Amino acid sequence: MTCGRPSAIANEFYDIGRSSRTFEHGMVKIRIGEIAIEDQKAIAGRSGQARPLALQGRFWPIWTTVTLGAFADNVPRQALLIGIPYGVIYVPFLQNSDDAVPIIGALLPLAIFLSSPLAGQVADKVAPALLIRRLKAIEVSLMAVSAFAFATGNGELAILAFFAMGSQSAFFSPARIAAMPKYLQMDELVRGNGICNAGLFAAILIGYAVGGSLIVAPNGGLFVGAVVLAASSLGFLAARRLTERPPDAPDLALSVNWPRLAWRMLAETRKAPGVAAPMVGVGAFFFLSTAVTVALPLFARDTMNGDALTATALNALFAIGAGLGAIGATLISKRSNGLAISTLAIIAAGIVAIAIYLIAPSLSAAKAAFTIDDLFTTREGLVLGGGFLLASASMGLFIAPLQAAMQRRAPGGVRARIMATAVLTNAVFAIPGSMSTLYITRTNAPPERAFLFAGLAMLAVGAIMISRWALLPSGSFEPAKGDRPY
Repeated sequence: MTCGRPSAIANEFYDIGRSSRTFEHGMVKIRIGEIAIEDQKAIAGRSGQARPLALQGRFWPIWTTVTLGAFADNVPRQALLIGIPYGVIYVPFLQNSDDAVPIIGALLPLAIFLSSPLAGQVADKVAPALLIRRLKAIEVSLMAVSAFAFATGNGELAILAFFAMGSQSAFFSPARIAAMPKYLQMDELVRGNGICNAGLFAAILIGYAVGGSLIVAPNGGLFVGAVVLAASSLGFLAARRLTERPPDAPDLALSVNWPRLAWRMLAETRKAPGVAAPMVGVGAFFFLSTAVTVALPLFARDTMNGDALTATALNALFAIGAGLGAIGATLISKRSNGLAISTLAIIAAGIVAIAIYLIAPSLSAAKAAFTIDDLFTTREGLVLGGGFLLASASMGLFIAPLQAAMQRRAPGGVRARIMATAVLTNAVFAIPGSMSTLYITRTNAPPERAFLFAGLAMLAVGAIMISRWALLPSGSFEPAKGDRPY
């Protein structure tokens, strides 16, 4: 096709549902699929009909698949975390039901750890919209198995299905994260990640509430199964609305040699300037958040003398705060890349976590039985709830700028593999974060000690970020504003 056929070029130019194509005429080369987003935004702006990013067709299908997927994952997770320790779900191979808490918490990151090296290759090789649609179809199948397990009371099958969900998530996460720079401008990435994280944490919140409350209700397993199957089906329908974008490396030869793949992924990450540091920061978030959320049922039961609904409410408060922090990240993204705020946020979270540890003895002495009503009507409950909101909001504010920094800095040809390395790193951090709860279950240590250790670790992360901020020149590793890293 040449520039002598403007109507044909125009048709391709405005058809943003097609893959990216290169058109050449002499010295002129135009990447149609890559500039269609800018053209669409310009037309909307001239007509006065520009819509918020969250409502635009290039973004809302991504947000919807992320949100519904997180909800579908966390309903069975919370049903297992609440149902097993409180005696609703019986698993024969677990002699100590409390050990189920760290084990269930570690299953998802373990599955992600094992699957991430191959997932990164697939995400680079396959067009993102096609890959996400196929992964969502697999999710529907897995949720059908999970629904059957909960409906029939088969605890072993429910755990196995949950592990398989982790493998599916390992493929979905790098595909989604690496796809976002294909749909968003460089200066939209913090906002886009913030909106996705807000939906993610809201879905986790609702998933906690639904899974934790339904499993202790009459016929709760049947309702849990119906909910996860419905959510995954809606996510698949949303994925079908994704517009096409080209893959980064369609000719990539896939390899299944796990050690070699993992080593190559780490090597690609090391070669990408400025990617490793925010990647480790996000990994630290997963270590700390996993350690705290996995310990929460034990904290509610043993420290607060609370019931299953109290434990579910605490998890919900944690998710609400994280969502508020993610929304805050979208607001600051209009003025800066947010990395300075991220540093202050992790320090604030550390201070609040240590404060929760310090007030824990007063919770033990407050009531013989701490109910969900007490959490919202007593002074001790309000202080604790406020602390959870503030700490988790700070963590939500901490993570979004780091995710955006990785996406901005990762080279286009290997971006999905680098994002898969990030997912692998998250799993490497989350597994010990979850298993650290065995220290509580095996030694009878007070559960509130998890907040002390988490708070000290958060302060250490903040100190490291301050030292790097002082050593590196302003704007290091950052592409020019408005660039899109294809």
